[in-house]
Amino acid sequence: MSVPLRTLVVCGLLLMLTGTLQAQTEAPASAPAPSTSDQREPNPEEAQAQVPFEGIDWRLTAYRDESGPIISVTPRSRPTEFRFEAGRFSGSTGCNRVQGGYAVEGDTLRLGDGLAATRMACPEPLMKQETVIFKALQRVTGYRQGVDRLELTDDRGETVLSFTRIGATTGVTEDPTQALEGRTWVVEALAATPGILSPPLPGTRIDLSFDPRGRISGSDGCNRYLSGFMRTPSSLSFGPIATTQMACTATDGRAEQARTYAGLLGRVSAYRIEDGHLLLLDARGALLVRLRAIATN
Repeated sequence: MSVPLRTLVVCGLLLMLTGTLQAQTEAPASAPAPSTSDQREPNPEEAQAQVPFEGIDWRLTAYRDESGPIISVTPRSRPTEFRFEAGRFSGSTGCNRVQGGYAVEGDTLRLGDGLAATRMACPEPLMKQETVIFKALQRVTGYRQGVDRLELTDDRGETVLSFTRIGATTGVTEDPTQALEGRTWVVEALAATPGILSPPLPGTRIDLSFDPRGRISGSDGCNRYLSGFMRTPSSLSFGPIATTQMACTATDGRAEQARTYAGLLGRVSAYRIEDGHLLLLDARGALLVRLRAIATN
């Protein structure tokens, strides 16, 4: 039987097409070459820029009124510690605790979102300081950071709040034997009567400890007490004293002694360390309290 030539040609074309499709189906597909960006693992730290002042403990050292010069924090404040972390900040005005939100974009900083504070009454100078600090927080629009320093600025670029990193070195080399921190001091005598030093009542112990974060604690012979302090190599001052509320017998003199001691701490302006003794002095150099260092475990 003879097959027409036209039929043979059509069959041959069908066979060629079938073979080509089969070869394309069986051949493994080649993936496109990955780009350099596809090969590199993403870096989470690069995805979110680190804000340089976050996660650091800062001490507020100065503030500015709207129309005045920058003012140093009163030396009789409680420790004015601040911390910024994950969009929230908290700190102390020297009287009350304050907290709120913040947002950073480049060198722009905004504070005050949900600003809240405790409501404890303090002496008038601290209340006035607190009012100015609250207003300064609400005027912040930017920041500048240097070595161990942070300045928060307003829309004119003026510093409204100035901070020092807690634990920063002061550049002053201190003799370890002259250090206040890391030692416990026990009162040997106090000036209950001006110019006359007397030992504490028999059976009572009054002591004082300093920590590197600017806080003091101890016993006044009746209650435990807490406060803050500020010092230079020669000056020293304490903030308002807070005590526990254990009652002492009115007739044994301990409560009166505790009040006298707190009043003397409030007058301290300077200090000296001599032969293992800490001498607390007033602004005229008069001796208020004499303490000796004791070994601590």
